[in-house]
Amino acid sequence: MVLNIRHQLLGFMSISHFIHHVLLYAFPALLILIIDDIPLNYLEMGILGSLPSLIMAFTSPLIGYLGKKPATGFFIVLIGVLLFAVSCFSITIANDFFGLFVGNFILGLGCTTYHPVGLGVCANSFTEHNRGKAMAINHAAGVIGTAVSPFSTLTLAIFVFTWRVTYFFLGIFCVLLVVGLMLWVFLQNLVTRFESLVVTKEKKKPESSPSNNLSIRSSPHRNWILTSLVLIILISALRGGVYRSISYFTTTLLKNFYSVDAFFAGVLTSLILLFGSISDIYGAVKSDRLGPRGRTRIILISALISSIAIVGLIIVTLGFSEILVIIFGFSIFAVGFYLAGGTLQALQADLVPAKDRTFFYSIVFSLGLVISSISPTVFGALLDMFQSPVGGLLFMLSLMIASFFITELFRRRLQFAERNDLFSH
Repeated sequence: MVLNIRHQLLGFMSISHFIHHVLLYAFPALLILIIDDIPLNYLEMGILGSLPSLIMAFTSPLIGYLGKKPATGFFIVLIGVLLFAVSCFSITIANDFFGLFVGNFILGLGCTTYHPVGLGVCANSFTEHNRGKAMAINHAAGVIGTAVSPFSTLTLAIFVFTWRVTYFFLGIFCVLLVVGLMLWVFLQNLVTRFESLVVTKEKKKPESSPSNNLSIRSSPHRNWILTSLVLIILISALRGGVYRSISYFTTTLLKNFYSVDAFFAGVLTSLILLFGSISDIYGAVKSDRLGPRGRTRIILISALISSIAIVGLIIVTLGFSEILVIIFGFSIFAVGFYLAGGTLQALQADLVPAKDRTFFYSIVFSLGLVISSISPTVFGALLDMFQSPVGGLLFMLSLMIASFFITELFRRRLQFAERNDLFSH
């Protein structure tokens, strides 16, 4: 029963994560068609891209607090999928920037319901021996959602429907999905079985480990844990800024600056991100074997590969625009960047006791988004300013370099954690 419920919990949250990213990144993909009906400059595009993240930043702590109880947490996830439907219907009828603003505002409310609860459930369902793999599968579900969104939505909008009818179709799909997820929760009794699983894990924990049964507040090493979590929040924020910029603007960059057809821009974006999802799972599985110190090495390698790929894209963009080279550069970036996706989330779980995780994830998400949510706006403003991807790429490079040095600073603090057995099991 325990193994079965773990897999069901992971499956439930991964499906929710998948649809979260499909809806979040359908808008930037369809934007290259939307602007034919509703003209927008790059700054306005960036504002619309930042809006859902800003909403998530200011509402995640509340969701994390409310979602600490499993019954409330699962209900919140279901409400989020329903809000996705409402956002789709709102965007369907939008006729100006304000209409798109309202639709993306509601989208942000839907998106904020997943991460604190979903990450907490996944982290608490698995031990340190397979937590990284579980977090990576869940994280990869989101990356795959981001990846398939450009291809699938543009295919529907160009060859089957229009962008408006595509959004209406997505809204109907979300309504059907929330009914299916609700039946899953009640028929499989997920909430009470998850509670039983957590209780069973608590009973199996050795009493000798000081980090097992303490919350952060009662830990004798609270200051070390809190300062380390601040560093992780900064790393998450800087990497999140890169993620939101590249995920939001890749399709637009390929079409408007590298002269790729709209449909193929969506296809290429999907393929590039799929490479990233494979890299994500590989990195996290590898990190499970290496422990916290190994996780930080993988995050450092990820930042290094990503930075080199961005430098290459800048050089290629300035020199020549051979599309195969551009695609190769974006692919290397995706493989390097996503290598650390699930690994970083698993490292967060390593540091935080189970009873604090749901609320902690909401704080990480919130504070990180306060910084990273402005990235699409900055990226769009730089596109308007330079009329070239170079300004935006330089911005991304600065974020990746900063994340590398902060990760290295965190790595140097691990000896103290290992000596005092501060990692949660």
